[in-house]
Amino acid sequence: MKKIIFLTALCCLYISLTFSQEVSSSVFTDLPVIFLKKSVSVHLISDKPVRYLNSSLSGVSLDQATDGLIRVSLADSASISHGDGILTLAGERGFVQFRMIYNHPFPDSVFRTSIRIGLDDWKPFNGQGKELGEQELKGLAHDLLKSRKGIFQTRQDRYGIKARLNKIATLGDYIFIDMSFYNKSNIGYDIDQLSFSLEDKKIAKATNSQSVPIVPEVSLFETSSFKRLYRNVFVFKKFTFPGNKILQVQLSEKQLSGRSINFPIRYSDVLDADVIVY
Repeated sequence: MKKIIFLTALCCLYISLTFSQEVSSSVFTDLPVIFLKKSVSVHLISDKPVRYLNSSLSGVSLDQATDGLIRVSLADSASISHGDGILTLAGERGFVQFRMIYNHPFPDSVFRTSIRIGLDDWKPFNGQGKELGEQELKGLAHDLLKSRKGIFQTRQDRYGIKARLNKIATLGDYIFIDMSFYNKSNIGYDIDQLSFSLEDKKIAKATNSQSVPIVPEVSLFETSSFKRLYRNVFVFKKFTFPGNKILQVQLSEKQLSGRSINFPIRYSDVLDADVIVY
């Protein structure tokens, strides 16, 4: 009788261990795999800056050379005979996870010394897919500069300064405005401020006019002065305004008698904006 009880308990223990191993291995099967082996490092190259690293395996060493370059290797003092764990990378708005496997029987053909993490590989926090980080917005703004298609309309030309609206584009809840200022004089231009505000199209009385400042989320470049050309892309959270108002852009100089220039962006310009494919 005791022998039967012992064998039954042994079978239950075997089934329990087998089941737990199957569960632990099946939970992570949907994650991309990093194969590790001694004396060889794996480099992760990310298109987004990585702010946080974590490994569930104590024998794994993580080194971050730059915001987008991480080295994954087995620590010299690692005593683990085999491993199966999770590597988590987090950025401003999302995260990426990998399954790490060490010392399992796998062919050398599956081992990779470098793995690229693309923009599509990141998962947003809390399902906030529309939220983009500053580096992502700047990357999209930089890509906008390369586009030849646009409005390219001169909106104002005063005091030797010409202002031009190049392009307006949208992505989700963001509006990208690309504009240029040309200095045709031989005197450099020191920027005091570049402001945006919603203004009435026709101002009958100054006391009745309303001005609502609009602050960009991101500007691609931080420029304090320019000799000939100043071009920048500004990113705004989505906003709307009625047809009787305009988005007024004003560039002013630091000097007391400085040159100031402003030009309007019409609501029709925003409605005709291109769509960024992301």
